[in-house]
Amino acid sequence: MVELEHIPVLRLTPGEMEDPIGFLSQPNVRRLGHLYGMVKLVPPQQFKPPLSIDETKFKFRARLQHLNELNISNRGRLFLMKQLNNFHMKGKRKLCVEFTKPYTESHSGRIYFYDLFIAVMRQFNAGVSKANETIGGSQMSFSGRKRPRSRRADETNTTTSKSTSKIILAPLAEIHNHPTLWKDVSKTLGIPADELSDTFHTFLAPYYDFLQRQMGPYGDHASMLSKLIYTEIYPKSLLNDSDDSADDGDDDDEEEEEEGCIICHRNSHRSKTILCDSCDKPFHIFCLDPPLNNVPKGKWACNNCIFGNGFYGFKEENKFYTRQSFQNHCREFDLQRWPNGGKLDNLNVLEAMFWDKVNEIDKTSSIRYGADIHNVGPGQVTGFPTAEFVPPEVQQDQCAREKYSDYVQHPMNLVNLPAAKGSLLSVFGKKISGMTVPWIYIGSTFSTFCWHLEDQYTLSANYQHEGDPKIWYSVPESSREKFDELMKSIAPDLFQKQPDLLHQLVTLIAPYDKRFQDANISCYKAVQYPGEYIVTFPKCYHSGFNTGYNFNEAVNFTLDLWLPYGVEATHDYIATGKKCVFNMWELMLTVLLEYLENPRKFDEVMVRRCHSELLEMFNREVKTLDQLSDVIRFQNQAKGFTRRHIDDKLRLDIKVTVTSNSSYDDEYVSAETDSDAESDDGDDDIFCSACKTICPFAFVAHCKSSRLSKRRRLQSMKPEELNLLAENGDIDILCAQDYFRLVEQIDEDEHGDNSSDQRFEHDELYFIRQPDEIRDILKRAQNKIDSMLR
Repeated sequence: MVELEHIPVLRLTPGEMEDPIGFLSQPNVRRLGHLYGMVKLVPPQQFKPPLSIDETKFKFRARLQHLNELNISNRGRLFLMKQLNNFHMKGKRKLCVEFTKPYTESHSGRIYFYDLFIAVMRQFNAGVSKANETIGGSQMSFSGRKRPRSRRADETNTTTSKSTSKIILAPLAEIHNHPTLWKDVSKTLGIPADELSDTFHTFLAPYYDFLQRQMGPYGDHASMLSKLIYTEIYPKSLLNDSDDSADDGDDDDEEEEEEGCIICHRNSHRSKTILCDSCDKPFHIFCLDPPLNNVPKGKWACNNCIFGNGFYGFKEENKFYTRQSFQNHCREFDLQRWPNGGKLDNLNVLEAMFWDKVNEIDKTSSIRYGADIHNVGPGQVTGFPTAEFVPPEVQQDQCAREKYSDYVQHPMNLVNLPAAKGSLLSVFGKKISGMTVPWIYIGSTFSTFCWHLEDQYTLSANYQHEGDPKIWYSVPESSREKFDELMKSIAPDLFQKQPDLLHQLVTLIAPYDKRFQDANISCYKAVQYPGEYIVTFPKCYHSGFNTGYNFNEAVNFTLDLWLPYGVEATHDYIATGKKCVFNMWELMLTVLLEYLENPRKFDEVMVRRCHSELLEMFNREVKTLDQLSDVIRFQNQAKGFTRRHIDDKLRLDIKVTVTSNSSYDDEYVSAETDSDAESDDGDDDIFCSACKTICPFAFVAHCKSSRLSKRRRLQSMKPEELNLLAENGDIDILCAQDYFRLVEQIDEDEHGDNSSDQRFEHDELYFIRQPDEIRDILKRAQNKIDSMLR
């Protein structure tokens, strides 16, 4: 294997340990973090916090990882094999072969069906990306008005044009007659053209022709999928039937039975229900497109199993482990493979073994990993000392209690780091599991964490309490786009089906892979031992694996440099449909409010950045709402379009008063809350049904049915209830820009017909914060900033 350069190792003094944010904010450290993506921090020798777990109560379940399925190429190959089987299962098609393997043998070696399919498809998609780059940026007119162009929309179009490119399938006849196709595919796969052509026409042509006909002449693969693939509450992977020894239980099956028909979600008409012979999910025959007259005889497969939904996830065992029982399991696992010990004598050999198992498609290696453990009881949340749990042996020793107390308060205790001086995550005033509250990771040999970026592009700190080394890989920000492009080029169809694939932590590619090396991606390596921290910097892709039993935990935090990354993440997530973990706009607004109280609390440059970002967002939203108000007025539905206000805590229950706002011509309704009401511990953000972003300060409830509108009492619902209504499809919750797009699209589709007016009759606009309130905060902050500059 090519030797990877190791990340920098920084050895901290006791004083530097007391101010970790200040240390990491130093220009030389920031430069290293930007260059390598990660740094390793080694505390002084005297820093040895005891592992403080309540062994009598701490238990966890382990997830099962099939290493070969995590390889992005392998998963695409295995998915297509399942899809081919399901395609031939449905109807009266003649089964030309039983696809027990994702490849066929030729004189020149293996020909993987998936690799051949992608190579053929890629020949007809050259140049499509460039054409698509202008599609999203074009302005559409509505009733003589142009849609307000936003920074969010512009950034989405420029940064995600490759990921949102169309995938087209040429008609089968063109593949037969294409003059240079097979020559080019042969060059790509390194196999003679005649062998590739024979394989395609023998094994893939009927399935390819079926997909292409569903799309129409040069249709868009993504558009076709959005129409033919069903949205599932409990999606099932085509690879979920992998044989493993775990008792996975019937929990999912029970949930799916309650789900009813996958399309309409009702349990009625059982006699008209058909079960998919691949995923066992129920469908009403009249809900299918096209509908069936009768339940067909023989086997039948649903669209999701023929086209593939791309979903993949880890199963969890039902059994619970203690720390000791899992450690015993790891020991038995290792003894089976290394009966004489010596496993860790050469980490490079162990590393090569790991990647061999990931790359091996014919053999499954099932590994257990205690990942994302987020227990809540004292002595179960973290391995660091806490005031809530003091081990019995510490309680009995005065000197030990004093040392323990020091670790409870220490800034490098991961419980404290998110709120350490200089980290913005402290301004929330609430705990976010896995972000401001650590998660625990208990590894075994070859258990892995797949390539991913940290949520909201924050920094992360991972500390190893005990055990065998953990191997890390980092792709710094400078190579992030190259990495994205490589992964999407390997499996373009998977990214069409799962745009947020790289946020799901289920996908691997070895940094030693020839494709990885040829893409000129910078990648670095680290070996973490007990007592050491690994810190990842913003937009650093990282992955790795464990060389045996170990006990780690991780948490997120920020530096001043993070703020623009956090804003960028809110824009980037729109392209993939990933939900934000926290409200970036509310965070920056809180920074301004605290700055008004204490101007010295935050760095001046950061405060100005918060003000600038918020001002731009606010002006953009107000402009959109003003134009939207004109649209509604033009549609002659102003009386059916009300404005309401939700208080800061987003509790909508309460009396309603009508007031006026000089910024708007219409009335809006303001909700006043009981001052004694307790803050809601649940989700207090409203998510847009279209782009999945957190609505900044306003949202529109778009009702699809007048019957539903009469029964709704949205003003009395909590945010999680509103989000659930939207998830169930009863209403659409839309941010201002997506609602504007909806109005445009309906008007275009119906050519200004009066029937389009009725689509908006029961829609309501809700303010999470009143515009005047935000305007006042921005104005006062600007005055304070100006006065500080004098």
